[in-house]
Parts: sequence; structure tokens; C-alpha cells
Amino acid sequence: MTEVEKVKICVIGTGHLGNFHTKLLSESENAELVGIFDSDSARASEIALKYGTTAFESLEELLCCCEAAVIASPTATHRVIAETALKAGCHVLVEKPIADNTSEGSTMVSAAESARKIMMVGHVEHFNPAFTAAREYLNNPRFIESHRLTIYRGRGADVSVIHDLLIHDLELVLAIIEEPVVSMNASASRILTDSPDIANVRLTFEGGAVANLTASRISLTNMRKMRFFVPGAYIGLDFGGKVEVATLSGSVIQPPETADSFDLPKGEKIFRWNIEVPEANALKTELEHFLHCIRTGEEPLVSGKRGLEALRLADMILDSVH
Repeated sequence: MTEVEKVKICVIGTGHLGNFHTKLLSESENAELVGIFDSDSARASEIALKYGTTAFESLEELLCCCEAAVIASPTATHRVIAETALKAGCHVLVEKPIADNTSEGSTMVSAAESARKIMMVGHVEHFNPAFTAAREYLNNPRFIESHRLTIYRGRGADVSVIHDLLIHDLELVLAIIEEPVVSMNASASRILTDSPDIANVRLTFEGGAVANLTASRISLTNMRKMRFFVPGAYIGLDFGGKVEVATLSGSVIQPPETADSFDLPKGEKIFRWNIEVPEANALKTELEHFLHCIRTGEEPLVSGKRGLEALRLADMILDSVH
């Protein structure tokens, strides 16, 4: 496939995220949106009319016309739809979490490997411009703290807050600290649904790094922040588009000339500055990365295996709080 050819792609599931996937793919210069499918045919017709595409009545008929599929259906349906798409010869981007449980996720990853097709998992925060801007500073963190809080809207309530929200930060932590988890201390509570709505976990990694992660879907305000403490420096990351850095003099992270500085009693200095975060649509970046991987054969930044590892850790946390 040459660099200029468009990828023939479809969207399966036209709910909240499926709507945005359909919009962005209909606008992409690198994609040919063949059509969409949803078990709710009325909803599919509405979205198809909105974005100038075709709502197919048969999933199999749609997949036969495509090279790739975005699966944005409920989590419980991911495995069956992904296997159907892979058998039809399609590359797959499946929304997070990759599957309902680790066993089904493992089956999906094996199916993609057998079919020799790309499987990517939609952990969109990995493509957040703030995370991308901060990534080069996040080497050898000793302590990570995160708060991911949202106003309750009912979306994602088919899974626990651990699999709905906390899994975002689990994937990011696993991407930064490529070491086994050696201990875990987790707690969670059900407030509005039949599964945990608020959760906290403290993870300790083999090399001694610690991550303390909190997620809630019953907050009065939204918050998406992570704080990284690396040797000689602090990096504060707001996924809304802000990154702050503070370093001690002598740190391997060198401050820019414009950084503010503060003297300490023993003659050391602390430098503080903000990293410029370019405006970008993380979901669009994610989709374009998927299309790029299809064209070039590169492994996605969030491969099926990476998504499976995040799910496995989420499952372990949920089991521990149960």
C-alpha cells in the first residue's frame, strides 16, 4: 500500500464515542469511510445521515468492503466483533478496555497475531498532547500520583470505574514504568451503580517506583491530572492542556533560559517553567496513528498486548477489592 492510498475503514457502534470516530474518519484525508453498523438501526441511520456515510444492515456485509474497523460497541461485545472483523481480513482498533476480561482480551490478541493483522486499543490519553509534550521528562519516576474524576453521566456504567476511568492511567503508568508490579493495595466503593464508582490503588513496582492512582465517576467537577516525581524534578500534567516542571539545580532535566528560579538556603536553586502544549484532538491523533500503522506495518503505540496488560492489571485490582 502506498502512502497516498486511503484506508477503507468502518465504525462499529455509534454511541457517544462511535459518533466522534465516525465524524473524524469522515473528515480524514487518509481514510475512506465505507460505512457504519449498529444493532440499533435507527441510531445508525441517524449518524450515517449526519456524516454522509452508509448505515449497513449486516455487519458481515460491511466488513467485506473494508480493510480496517473501529470497534466502539459495548465492552461485552468486543471479542465477538473483533474476531469477526479479523476473520474478514480487517485490521482492528478496539476501544478500551480491550475486552470484558483478561481471558477474552488474550483470545483477541492471539486472533490478531494469527490473522497477521494490526490490533490497536483506544487508550486515547496516550495521544493527549499534554502527555506527548511531557513524555521526554518522565524518565525513571520514583512516585506517580493521579486523580481522574468525572461528573456522573451514566456513560461507561456497564463496567466498573476501574475499567472505565482508572484503566487510562494504568496504561500510561505501564508505558512509563516497564517493570512488574510486586505489590498492590486497592479499595473501592459502589455509590450509584452495581459496580465500583470510586477506586484508589497503590502499586509498587519491582524497581521501587510507587504509583498512587484515584478514579471517580461521581465527582462534582472534572479533573484529569497526574504528577510525576523523578530524580531531581517534578512534572505536573493536566490533561486539559498544561504541563508544569520544577527542577533542582544539577538535575538531568535542564531548565530553559526563561525559567523562573528560586534560591534555597544552601545555595541550590529550584527552576520552574511551563512546557508549551500544542492544541490537538487526541482522538484524531489516535485514529491517524492507526491509519499510519496500517499503511506502514508499524506496531501501534498502544498495541493489543499493551491494552491487554492494562486490562489484566485492572482485573487484578477489581478482584482485590472484591
